[in-house]
Amino acid sequence: MKLKERFTSLGVFSLLAKPLSNPKVAKNGKVGVLTAPLHLAPASLSGFNVCAQSTVGCRAACLHTAGNPAYMTGKTVARIGRTKAYFNARPAFMAALALDIAKHVRAAERQGMAAAVRLNATSDIAWERVPVEYMGKTYPNLMTAFPDVSFYDYTKITKRAIASISDPAWPANYKLTYSATGENDEECADVLARGGNVAAVFAVKRGHALPLAAAIAGRSFPTLDGDEHDYRPIDLPGHITALRAKGKAIGDLSGFVRAV
Repeated sequence: MKLKERFTSLGVFSLLAKPLSNPKVAKNGKVGVLTAPLHLAPASLSGFNVCAQSTVGCRAACLHTAGNPAYMTGKTVARIGRTKAYFNARPAFMAALALDIAKHVRAAERQGMAAAVRLNATSDIAWERVPVEYMGKTYPNLMTAFPDVSFYDYTKITKRAIASISDPAWPANYKLTYSATGENDEECADVLARGGNVAAVFAVKRGHALPLAAAIAGRSFPTLDGDEHDYRPIDLPGHITALRAKGKAIGDLSGFVRAV
């Protein structure tokens, strides 16, 4: 069965979303980067858990719920279909994803922009450990298959965040930003001290300035405005990537959103 037929039989018609379909990644155009995100069904929505260390706060504020509510049902069905395809037909899924990335690279070249891919737009899968067959060759991961593409993600999995900083075998073109949950401050401070970045959401309204520094686990670290764009590979090392609370995150009392 051809890849397209295999996926349509599972209710999947596309993998990577269009770069401008996600307002957050669309901002990367400001820095000359065209980014294509992959949206899966978050947490255990599909019956498969793709967010191993998610919390109540992050699930409530998940980007899955962003966008026009009128399209929510169709969007959810599509993301559940993709997630089930990943778990039930992984080799075919990965091969099709590689073809989508190659197509995205060509689109970026036509526009004179650098190509980037955010695989965990609404998930937290260890893509560095998922092999892929592309152009008749098997690669250990997508990053190795596409060395000229910039991959980046946010993660709440501490071991992944630390490995991305200190493991010499980590793909050089895969940047991870550790996510503060309100329950992992000690781990956040460790990641920052190692020269990594930590994304943290603050109770700051749109149009208002974010703090220039913030305390985590009793230590003060400099911040940068993470709302300017979503292209995390160019963030200064050892900085907190500060984000303003939006949508369902506004009024959060779980500790996910930090007071200023």
